[in-house]
Amino acid sequence: MEQILNYTIAFFMWLVLGRATLSLFTTDLKNPIYAFFYKFTEPLYKPFRKILPFGHTIAIVITLFILRILVIKFL
Repeated sequence: MEQILNYTIAFFMWLVLGRATLSLFTTDLKNPIYAFFYKFTEPLYKPFRKILPFGHTIAIVITLFILRILVIKFL
């Protein structure tokens, strides 16, 4: 069970990093690659936008990284 949780958190962490990297080049939702990243990461971004309107990608990555460490350590 902890492996599934660990891989899920890692998957979302890499999606957020991928979206952050792609946003340096394009933010056009007509681009299929960016649209893929946008579709899967937007639910993660919504709660953080209320707290941190700027710099939310860093906050999401740090949160996912901490969750991943906690999962590995305590489960």
